[in-house]
Amino acid sequence: MNEAHNEFVDYKKATALFATMGWQMPDHQPQIVLRPSLDADFRFEKQQIIVSTPEKVYPATTKYWRDFFTDQLREGSYTAAIPERCLMIDIGRKFYSLMDLKAVVRSMACFQFTHLQLHFSENEGFRIESEQFPEIVSEEYLTKQEIRELIAYAHEHRIAIIPDFDSPGHLRQVLAQKPEWQLPTADGTRDDRALNILDSEAVAFIQEVYREYAQLFEDSTYFHIGADEFIDFDHLENFPQMVEAARERYGEKASGIEVFIDYVNELAAFVESLGFVVRVWNDGFYRLNRQEQTTLTENCQISYWTRWNQNMAPADVFFEKGYTMINHNDNFFYYVLGEAAGYTYPTYEKISNEFQLTTFANGQQVAQEQLAQTQAIALSVWADVPEAQTSREVIQAIFWLQAAIAQKVYQEKDRPKAAYQKLFDSWVVSYLEEGQ
Repeated sequence: MNEAHNEFVDYKKATALFATMGWQMPDHQPQIVLRPSLDADFRFEKQQIIVSTPEKVYPATTKYWRDFFTDQLREGSYTAAIPERCLMIDIGRKFYSLMDLKAVVRSMACFQFTHLQLHFSENEGFRIESEQFPEIVSEEYLTKQEIRELIAYAHEHRIAIIPDFDSPGHLRQVLAQKPEWQLPTADGTRDDRALNILDSEAVAFIQEVYREYAQLFEDSTYFHIGADEFIDFDHLENFPQMVEAARERYGEKASGIEVFIDYVNELAAFVESLGFVVRVWNDGFYRLNRQEQTTLTENCQISYWTRWNQNMAPADVFFEKGYTMINHNDNFFYYVLGEAAGYTYPTYEKISNEFQLTTFANGQQVAQEQLAQTQAIALSVWADVPEAQTSREVIQAIFWLQAAIAQKVYQEKDRPKAAYQKLFDSWVVSYLEEGQ
């Protein structure tokens, strides 16, 4: 039996999003119909928004109004081919205000994104207030109260926050006052970006940082712990203490990477015990040029971002081992400020014309059935050259990338970029007005 609902809270919230951007709502609004037997997430039909579950009301309504106000509304059924759509933003190297991040939330909501990942620590900065370790925080930062306000605001738009604190690498800012906890190298110096994972005090310190932010983000499902680019994994001989420790634990066949894997596994278990599903980057695990004497825990999800080094494991390796995957394909979804590290800015046209949902980094094509293991598709904004663009320029540029990704996820016919111009204009006005 069909059940009509005109008072869904999510319908009101989604409608209010477009009203705040200046759109005049029509006198005759669509009716929400809950139909559990619907073989799609939602359907538009004869002034009705038909949904399979109450949770689909918000994305269905935002898509309905987006299409309505851009003259693209069509009857038909829609199902997201990937359950989650994530936007990761590097606030560690570049400061974004609360107003900036709220504008990002609104654009995400327009395009049915589900998660905002805050990468708040990098070699060059740490951007969220710490009450326990104030010495690690950059001069310009977001207060915990601002983060709580952002979490609540995102929730109003049915977007969840993913905290992202990367270790044991990318820690120059965090370790600046603790050089004794930096990783020793073969030449007697220390790598100021890397944690000495053999020092129990250093490891305990980092775990306490995670504990502090686990409390701040207690309502989040996921916590990203990084684990990428710790050291040059092809030259472990530059870190003889790691090699020695690994051989003591695992025998002469150990290469040194084992103690890194042990660190990640221990940290993953710790963060999981705090109530989170753990995510890690792919580049340090199951490498083809190492016979690892231990393996990455199964209790984590893999953010697969690159295979620029052919010693990195192909995506298929993680699929075959049963991991849940997040597609961060750096060839399409890495917006790197200053176009550093050989990247060029992704475009609406490139995603629309060239990307397929089965495309992973470096042109890897995975089987269609492996999409069942792909939990999310993720756009990443990195601040390699933070001054290359203003926060406003970044936020406006990635609006179009979200539009292109949404089309792919809902498997719609590619629309010209101009189809979204009116929506962009109204969203920009709301952004600028909030800043006045």
